[in-house]
Amino acid sequence: MNWLAHIFISENHIDYQLGNLLADPLKGKSWQGSSKKLEEGIRMHGRIDSFTDSHEVVSKSKSRLGPKGYLKGVIIDIAYDHLLIKNWERYSKKSLEKFIGEFYEKAIAAAESYPDDAKSFVRRLINSNNLTSYGTVEGLEAAFARIDRRLSERILSKESAVDYIPVIKREICGIEKDFLKFFPGLIRHFKSNSEELDSEHWFR
Repeated sequence: MNWLAHIFISENHIDYQLGNLLADPLKGKSWQGSSKKLEEGIRMHGRIDSFTDSHEVVSKSKSRLGPKGYLKGVIIDIAYDHLLIKNWERYSKKSLEKFIGEFYEKAIAAAESYPDDAKSFVRRLINSNNLTSYGTVEGLEAAFARIDRRLSERILSKESAVDYIPVIKREICGIEKDFLKFFPGLIRHFKSNSEELDSEHWFR
């Protein structure tokens, strides 16, 4: 799953959400003095990824992109964020705008006490507003282009993220069926591994 899904599939605590978000850029490591909630969020990120990577429905989505491809997992992660936005009201009691607005407000304040690398990541994410940009096909294309800018020449000589744009457009209906089958199970998996879900949580 990509950034929006990790923030959404979290407990209602900003450090938990940020731990779930920052697990990849921080390579799964917290820092001295980090909160218990942030560390719980980092651990949940790993559980979400393990559940997702081993799920047969996600494998089916990847297979829709062709028989081979180093980047298929990344492409499906971003496509699933696109489909989460499209189907937001199925899963959230809060509007997307309210959810994102509240997250940004709390995240920028919380990250002020974080180490520089974590703080910089949060600021870039907020300033670029990438979380909601995935809601459009154009936003997906821009996200794939950003991925390509980070890839090595060795990988780009074999494939690029933007190469997947035509097949994503062609297969998006099937991928959406996969997502709608998979995502409720992921939420149930989160709930079964979460220590607390308060009455103010956003899950519908």
